[in-house]
Amino acid sequence: MKVVNVHPLPDYKLQVSFDDGVSGLIDLKTYIEHGIFSVLQNEDSFNKVYTNGYSIAWNDDLEIDSLAIYAEVLKKDPEDILAENLKYAYKLALS
Repeated sequence: MKVVNVHPLPDYKLQVSFDDGVSGLIDLKTYIEHGIFSVLQNEDSFNKVYTNGYSIAWNDDLEIDSLAIYAEVLKKDPEDILAENLKYAYKLALS
């Protein structure tokens, strides 16, 4: 799953779309309150979000993996998504 579009929204939310048609909203407000993401409390910095397909990022040192974003949109654990993808790949290999 690749991120094909990311758009910043007010109140530290992002609208994200993936190459398989999945899209949704993620809320990063709790993330920016601590640690490395605290630099995004400046809305101008937050709004500079972009995607390279494999993550969303704000610079070379600050990014979130596409699997984590995908899991957040679907309200699933990343491990469950990986397991589903492995099952699908295994079925394809057997056919």
